[in-house]
Amino acid sequence: MADEKERMEQQAPGQEEPVLSPEEENPPPQETQAEEPDPRDAELERLREENQELEERHLRLMAEFANFRNRTAKERESLYSDAVANTLKELLPVLDNFQRAMESPCADEAYQKGVELIYRGLWEMMTGMGVEEIAEAGVPFDPELHNAVMHIEDEALGKNTVAQVLQKGYRMGEKILRYAMVQAAN
Repeated sequence: MADEKERMEQQAPGQEEPVLSPEEENPPPQETQAEEPDPRDAELERLREENQELEERHLRLMAEFANFRNRTAKERESLYSDAVANTLKELLPVLDNFQRAMESPCADEAYQKGVELIYRGLWEMMTGMGVEEIAEAGVPFDPELHNAVMHIEDEALGKNTVAQVLQKGYRMGEKILRYAMVQAAN
Protein backbone atom coordinates (compact mmCIF):
# COMPACT_ATOMS: atom_id res chain seq x y z
CA MET A 1 0.00 0.00 0.00
CA ALA A 2 2.79 2.37 0.76
CA ASP A 3 4.17 1.84 -2.73
CA GLU A 4 0.84 2.81 -4.26
CA LYS A 5 0.75 6.00 -2.21
CA GLU A 6 4.23 6.96 -3.34
CA ARG A 7 3.36 6.31 -6.93
CA MET A 8 0.24 8.41 -6.71
CA GLU A 9 2.14 11.22 -5.08
CA GLN A 10 4.76 11.20 -7.80
CA GLN A 11 2.08 11.30 -10.45
CA ALA A 12 0.84 14.71 -11.23
CA PRO A 13 -2.76 15.39 -10.43
CA GLY A 14 -5.08 14.59 -13.34
CA GLN A 15 -2.45 12.50 -14.92
CA GLU A 16 -3.37 8.86 -15.34
CA GLU A 17 -1.10 5.89 -15.02
CA PRO A 18 0.23 4.83 -18.42
CA VAL A 19 -1.29 1.59 -19.73
CA LEU A 20 1.18 -0.89 -21.15
CA SER A 21 0.34 -3.09 -24.09
CA PRO A 22 0.73 -6.87 -23.73
CA GLU A 23 3.85 -6.77 -25.89
CA GLU A 24 5.39 -4.15 -23.61
CA GLU A 25 4.55 -6.08 -20.46
CA ASN A 26 5.98 -9.33 -21.80
CA PRO A 27 8.56 -8.58 -24.46
CA PRO A 28 9.06 -11.40 -26.97
CA PRO A 29 12.11 -13.52 -26.39
CA GLN A 30 15.04 -12.64 -28.46
CA GLU A 31 15.21 -14.84 -31.48
CA THR A 32 18.17 -17.11 -31.58
CA GLN A 33 19.83 -18.55 -34.58
CA ALA A 34 17.99 -21.49 -36.22
CA GLU A 35 18.76 -24.56 -34.15
CA GLU A 36 20.25 -27.54 -35.87
CA PRO A 37 18.43 -30.84 -35.27
CA ASP A 38 19.93 -32.79 -32.45
CA PRO A 39 21.29 -36.15 -33.68
CA ARG A 40 20.09 -37.69 -30.44
CA ASP A 41 16.47 -36.89 -31.42
CA ALA A 42 16.81 -38.83 -34.67
CA GLU A 43 18.38 -41.75 -32.83
CA LEU A 44 15.57 -41.66 -30.23
CA GLU A 45 12.92 -41.70 -32.96
CA ARG A 46 14.65 -44.64 -34.70
CA LEU A 47 14.78 -46.56 -31.43
CA ARG A 48 11.08 -45.88 -30.77
CA GLU A 49 10.15 -47.23 -34.21
CA GLU A 50 12.34 -50.28 -33.68
CA ASN A 51 10.75 -50.87 -30.28
CA GLN A 52 7.26 -50.61 -31.78
CA GLU A 53 8.21 -53.08 -34.51
CA LEU A 54 9.63 -55.54 -31.96
CA GLU A 55 6.50 -55.29 -29.79
CA GLU A 56 4.28 -56.04 -32.79
CA ARG A 57 6.48 -58.97 -33.75
CA HIS A 58 6.34 -60.26 -30.18
CA LEU A 59 2.53 -60.07 -30.11
CA ARG A 60 2.28 -61.91 -33.44
CA LEU A 61 4.57 -64.66 -32.18
CA MET A 62 2.57 -65.01 -28.97
CA ALA A 63 -0.66 -65.34 -30.99
CA GLU A 64 0.90 -67.90 -33.32
CA PHE A 65 2.16 -69.92 -30.35
CA ALA A 66 -1.29 -69.85 -28.69
CA ASN A 67 -2.84 -71.09 -31.95
CA PHE A 68 -0.21 -73.82 -32.21
CA ARG A 69 -0.83 -74.91 -28.64
CA ASN A 70 -4.61 -75.08 -29.19
CA ARG A 71 -4.20 -76.94 -32.48
CA THR A 72 -1.86 -79.56 -30.97
CA ALA A 73 -4.19 -80.05 -27.99
CA LYS A 74 -7.09 -80.73 -30.37
CA GLU A 75 -4.94 -83.06 -32.44
CA ARG A 76 -3.89 -84.93 -29.30
CA GLU A 77 -7.52 -85.35 -28.23
CA SER A 78 -8.61 -86.50 -31.69
CA LEU A 79 -5.63 -88.85 -31.89
CA TYR A 80 -6.82 -90.66 -28.76
CA SER A 81 -10.43 -90.93 -29.95
CA ASP A 82 -9.25 -92.06 -33.40
CA ALA A 83 -7.06 -94.77 -31.83
CA VAL A 84 -9.98 -95.99 -29.70
CA ALA A 85 -12.30 -95.97 -32.73
CA ASN A 86 -9.79 -97.93 -34.83
CA THR A 87 -9.36 -100.51 -32.06
CA LEU A 88 -13.11 -100.92 -31.73
CA LYS A 89 -13.43 -101.29 -35.53
CA GLU A 90 -11.02 -104.20 -35.34
CA LEU A 91 -13.21 -105.86 -32.67
CA LEU A 92 -16.43 -105.65 -34.73
CA PRO A 93 -15.80 -108.88 -36.71
CA VAL A 94 -15.27 -110.69 -33.40
CA LEU A 95 -18.58 -109.31 -32.15
CA ASP A 96 -20.26 -110.45 -35.38
CA ASN A 97 -18.83 -113.95 -34.95
CA PHE A 98 -20.17 -114.19 -31.42
CA GLN A 99 -23.61 -113.10 -32.64
CA ARG A 100 -23.57 -115.81 -35.35
CA ALA A 101 -22.43 -118.39 -32.80
CA MET A 102 -25.33 -117.48 -30.53
CA GLU A 103 -27.82 -117.75 -33.41
CA SER A 104 -26.62 -121.15 -34.60
CA PRO A 105 -28.13 -124.25 -32.98
CA CYS A 106 -25.95 -126.02 -30.44
CA ALA A 107 -26.60 -129.26 -28.56
CA ASP A 108 -24.39 -128.31 -25.62
CA GLU A 109 -26.27 -125.78 -23.49
CA ALA A 110 -23.24 -125.00 -21.31
CA TYR A 111 -21.21 -124.17 -24.41
CA GLN A 112 -24.01 -121.97 -25.75
CA LYS A 113 -24.26 -120.16 -22.39
CA GLY A 114 -20.48 -119.61 -22.33
CA VAL A 115 -20.55 -118.03 -25.81
CA GLU A 116 -23.43 -115.81 -24.72
CA LEU A 117 -21.56 -114.66 -21.59
CA ILE A 118 -18.47 -113.81 -23.65
CA TYR A 119 -20.63 -111.87 -26.12
CA ARG A 120 -22.31 -109.93 -23.32
CA GLY A 121 -18.97 -109.09 -21.72
CA LEU A 122 -17.56 -107.84 -25.02
CA TRP A 123 -20.71 -105.84 -25.79
CA GLU A 124 -20.78 -104.27 -22.29
CA MET A 125 -17.14 -103.23 -22.69
CA MET A 126 -17.92 -101.65 -26.05
CA THR A 127 -21.05 -99.84 -24.84
CA GLY A 128 -18.99 -98.59 -21.90
CA MET A 129 -16.73 -96.94 -24.48
CA GLY A 130 -19.73 -95.27 -26.14
CA VAL A 131 -20.48 -97.72 -28.96
CA GLU A 132 -24.08 -97.83 -30.21
CA GLU A 133 -25.76 -100.10 -32.75
CA ILE A 134 -27.12 -98.78 -36.02
CA ALA A 135 -29.53 -101.57 -36.89
CA GLU A 136 -33.27 -101.10 -37.13
CA ALA A 137 -35.69 -102.23 -39.77
CA GLY A 138 -38.58 -99.89 -40.55
CA VAL A 139 -36.67 -96.63 -40.01
CA PRO A 140 -36.10 -94.11 -42.80
CA PHE A 141 -33.03 -94.81 -44.90
CA ASP A 142 -30.21 -92.43 -43.99
CA PRO A 143 -27.13 -92.47 -46.24
CA GLU A 144 -25.09 -91.08 -43.33
CA LEU A 145 -25.78 -94.28 -41.36
CA HIS A 146 -26.81 -96.96 -43.86
CA ASN A 147 -25.22 -98.65 -46.84
CA ALA A 148 -27.96 -99.95 -49.16
CA VAL A 149 -26.79 -103.14 -50.85
CA MET A 150 -30.22 -104.36 -51.95
CA HIS A 151 -33.47 -102.76 -53.05
CA ILE A 152 -37.03 -104.12 -52.99
CA GLU A 153 -40.48 -102.85 -53.86
CA ASP A 154 -42.88 -103.32 -50.94
CA GLU A 155 -46.11 -101.36 -50.65
CA ALA A 156 -46.35 -102.16 -46.93
CA LEU A 157 -43.22 -100.09 -46.27
CA GLY A 158 -42.92 -96.37 -46.92
CA LYS A 159 -40.65 -94.69 -49.42
CA ASN A 160 -36.89 -94.91 -48.64
CA THR A 161 -37.37 -97.21 -45.67
CA VAL A 162 -34.98 -99.82 -44.31
CA ALA A 163 -36.67 -103.17 -45.02
CA GLN A 164 -34.06 -105.47 -43.53
CA VAL A 165 -30.70 -105.14 -41.75
CA LEU A 166 -28.14 -107.47 -43.28
CA GLN A 167 -25.20 -106.44 -41.10
CA LYS A 168 -25.40 -104.20 -38.06
CA GLY A 169 -23.63 -100.88 -38.12
CA TYR A 170 -21.96 -99.20 -35.16
CA ARG A 171 -21.04 -95.70 -34.16
CA MET A 172 -19.13 -94.13 -31.31
CA GLY A 173 -20.49 -90.67 -30.63
CA GLU A 174 -20.44 -88.90 -34.00
CA LYS A 175 -17.92 -91.31 -35.57
CA ILE A 176 -19.28 -94.10 -37.69
CA LEU A 177 -17.31 -97.27 -36.99
CA ARG A 178 -19.19 -99.28 -39.60
CA TYR A 179 -22.20 -98.42 -41.74
CA ALA A 180 -25.20 -100.73 -41.43
CA MET A 181 -25.67 -102.86 -44.55
CA VAL A 182 -29.37 -102.75 -45.31
CA GLN A 183 -32.02 -103.62 -47.83
CA ALA A 184 -33.90 -100.46 -48.79
CA ALA A 185 -37.55 -100.40 -49.86
CA ASN A 186 -39.30 -98.30 -52.53
